[in-house]
Amino acid sequence: MNKAIGPRHFMIGGLIFVLPTLSLILLSGNSTLDTERSVTRFLNAFLTSYTVASVFFVINMFQYSKSRQEPTAPWVSMTYAAILGIFVTFLLTSQGGFLMEENGSQRAQILYNIIHFIVTSLAILVTVGVMILLSFVNLESKEESEG
Repeated sequence: MNKAIGPRHFMIGGLIFVLPTLSLILLSGNSTLDTERSVTRFLNAFLTSYTVASVFFVINMFQYSKSRQEPTAPWVSMTYAAILGIFVTFLLTSQGGFLMEENGSQRAQILYNIIHFIVTSLAILVTVGVMILLSFVNLESKEESEG
């Protein structure tokens, strides 16, 4: 059995990743969807997720590097990635309101992005928990199903 991941698998994975967004766009049809506002929200969410995940990975790589021969290599590179995300966020929010939604200052927009990320992450975690609990509820033992 060939376990190599081919380009077709990447295409299918990418389509599955963007399918919910594409379906929402197609369902909205000719509604009064503000595409500029939607792109701004998506870019804000992407930058915030990238930056917060980079900081998380810095901590993760710091713990991982204790078991390696070159203990600084993994977390130094992730630190650069986190600094890049923070720099790009500050740069883009200070460029004439490109990523500013309806907030009055750069600090308010960054705080809004972080809070929005936390709320969305908690919603996803609760959903995953509910799905795991539902899967356990639907499990049946072999003895009951055979008898």
